[in-house]
Amino acid sequence: MKDYKLLLAGLILLLLILFIAVFTWLWIHNRKNIDPLPVMANKKEPIVVPEEEENAVSNSTLYIQAEENLQAALEDVVVSFESRYPHVQVQASYVPAHTLLTLSNATSSDDERSEFVVGVDMIIANDSLPTERLAPLQAELQAAQNNQEEAISKTDTAKIDDTNSRTLNSYNYALRDEKTLEGVILTDNTAAVNFRNFLLSSTGQDILKKYDYHNIEGYKNSVDDLFNPTSRAKQASNDTSVDVADALSNGKS
Repeated sequence: MKDYKLLLAGLILLLLILFIAVFTWLWIHNRKNIDPLPVMANKKEPIVVPEEEENAVSNSTLYIQAEENLQAALEDVVVSFESRYPHVQVQASYVPAHTLLTLSNATSSDDERSEFVVGVDMIIANDSLPTERLAPLQAELQAAQNNQEEAISKTDTAKIDDTNSRTLNSYNYALRDEKTLEGVILTDNTAAVNFRNFLLSSTGQDILKKYDYHNIEGYKNSVDDLFNPTSRAKQASNDTSVDVADALSNGKS
């Protein structure tokens, strides 16, 4: 009888260990394949980052300059982003609105940022960033690139192509009080693209919503199209059916 109880206890323990192992494998597997739902930020830029670029993000640092009144919301986003990209460290500085578009290299060393023109990868505003507002920043970016090329030419006799700096195009990331809030990427740092995508994803948008930042325009439609691509097409068909009928009747009269 005693041997029977020991055998039963051992069998139960074995089943418990097997259950825990299967549950752990499923949890890790599912977590690995969960991707925040992306929303297109700019028609000219792909939202999906290729796998080889994902690998390039490893052990990198992302420098963000944001308005100080965004700190609480963005810190929450950063925590979630770093848990998803554990090899990316986000260094965020929060500044007053009037100094937001002023670049500073104080956040990084020359050696660490030698491959980029400036020391800030991304700027996030609590307001819109129209082209005219970005114009001085674009000029400063071009000047920084010219200085970098001049410094390289002094140590390298090879000819340097005269290329333009990155063209600044802002992206919408939230709405508040019917006002569009925008950010802009300044460098070619892949981590900046990933952070922009994460900010626009369902995860990022849900975090911003907790701080009364509403979803960007078109976000809900993008979600609906992804899960039910025929829904809006049917709605559009129903909306235009009356107009078509009227047009036909008018043509007969």
